[in-house]
Amino acid sequence: PSKFPDFIHTQKRHPATNCPSADMFWDFASLVPETIHQMTILFSDRGTPYGYRHMNGYSSHTLRFVNADGAGYWVKVHLKTESGIKNFTAQEAARMSAEDPDFATRDLYEHIAGGGEAA
Repeated sequence: PSKFPDFIHTQKRHPATNCPSADMFWDFASLVPETIHQMTILFSDRGTPYGYRHMNGYSSHTLRFVNADGAGYWVKVHLKTESGIKNFTAQEAARMSAEDPDFATRDLYEHIAGGGEAA
């Protein structure tokens, strides 16, 4: 069964207080062992990525790809950066989120517009 609707529920505000609820998040995380990989990344010391060009990407879901012969294959997509992993320090991330919250999008756009590849 799909667990995505249950996860989305954890991101919503508590119906009685209209405030975010850490209990809803931790209830989901503690009761769904599949979340352990994401939790180790989320709470690691990796820091905030220095834009989209300097981070890896992973599909949240496993997808079924079907070839021209009708054979199906289960696929989990991993996009690995060719620009290298680079992160903000905690101080830089705090400053950037206040001064330029669109930094990652602008950085990627300007890189491509300047002839760079989104790799």
